[in-house]
Amino acid sequence: MLNVEYRTVAAGLAHKYWLTKCRGEAIPSREDISPAEMVAFLPNILLLDVQDEPLDFRFRLVGTRIVPLLSRDYTGEWMSAIDILKAPGTVWENCSRAVESAEPVYAFTPYVGPKKDVLDVEDLILPLASDGKNVDMLMVILASVQKTMGLHKNGDENKTDGLNTQAS
Repeated sequence: MLNVEYRTVAAGLAHKYWLTKCRGEAIPSREDISPAEMVAFLPNILLLDVQDEPLDFRFRLVGTRIVPLLSRDYTGEWMSAIDILKAPGTVWENCSRAVESAEPVYAFTPYVGPKKDVLDVEDLILPLASDGKNVDMLMVILASVQKTMGLHKNGDENKTDGLNTQAS
């Protein structure tokens, strides 16, 4: 399993929650997770349905903090139909790895969207399986790491790539 020092609160909370829902060797199913128990990180969640043959991912739910990062709501769309997300891209490969391994996948995606205060995005892909082993859904946590404004010793602003570790 993952041994990661999370940079955002949302990713850390989500991973701990997912671990509490694991049953021995079995990974959680969609029925095991409850929005009422995920309030602290719910706005950072994407739910992706997994299609086996051919492999594809359908956006079932896009959290309210994620829509602004993506510039639009992809709910109902297939990842293969979205140029910036389809294979052989990094996002597709990370989702595929989570499906194949039935284990969480942790990554950072360089941010290229419209928000100028975002440094990068912490990604945590948590597999879900109705039968406890064959992944049929992915719970993805996306949390932005913010650029911070610092001050030089003389008081001038210094735009640095600092970290804001709040769930955002």
